[in-house]
Amino acid sequence: MNLVRAVRRSYRAELIKLWRPSTAVAMAMLALLSVLSTVLVIGLAEADGPTAATAGRPAGFDVTTGQVSTAGGMALGFTGGSAFTGLLIFLVFAITITLEYSQGTLRTLFLREPRRLGWLTGRMALLGVLVAVALSAALVLSVAVGLAVASIRGIDTSAWWSADGVGHLASGYLNALVAAAFFGVAGTVLGLVLRSTALTLAVGVAWTFPIEHIIQESWGASNRVLPGLVFNAIGQGGVSDARYGTALLVGTAYAVGAALLGAIALSRRDVTA
Repeated sequence: MNLVRAVRRSYRAELIKLWRPSTAVAMAMLALLSVLSTVLVIGLAEADGPTAATAGRPAGFDVTTGQVSTAGGMALGFTGGSAFTGLLIFLVFAITITLEYSQGTLRTLFLREPRRLGWLTGRMALLGVLVAVALSAALVLSVAVGLAVASIRGIDTSAWWSADGVGHLASGYLNALVAAAFFGVAGTVLGLVLRSTALTLAVGVAWTFPIEHIIQESWGASNRVLPGLVFNAIGQGGVSDARYGTALLVGTAYAVGAALLGAIALSRRDVTA
């Protein structure tokens, strides 16, 4: 009961922090990334079959206009940018937790609320709700922009509004939400372990982009093993080298393991150290 009360108190306390300009900026960037991804995916989609006009040109995200016009086409733009939205969420979660250390707020907070895990649970729950709302807004914008770009390119979007199309969009949103949650857990735990904003961002960004993608070029199984690539595969509903079920299983294992590590780091280490 005390733990539940601590979670509720943490949730309400963290809710006050949402009314900051930085929160609005982060959520606006999330929507912008989704819109940009949609424009690139649909705008650069190649016509089905090689033509004189398209031969030799790079394919935008390896998507064709035929794929865009299918029932799953409405979700392609939104899910296509999962790697970038995931990185943004990772950064937001990492920065917010490391700032608690650098600003000394945790020291004061834990004098009044010693149930550290209750505080962390409430905080993560609120951030999860915020991400879910932000992704919903990003999804709406993505669909609206996708319709506009498809109309300009003369791509038929009638299949988007079928039952299958709505189902694809719903599953795309859920996959993006799960991937975002996993990226958020990873960012929070790395921040809890390293405690330094600069060091956390350096390690997280370096590993997620340059290192993982360099390894990906030479190791085909990397999409099923490396955490950032696994989370990205979940966000896209599975990729060629990592089926959705496999990616979800591995990603869940990473998230649970990271959560346990974060809980140990927060509960057993001195916050002033």
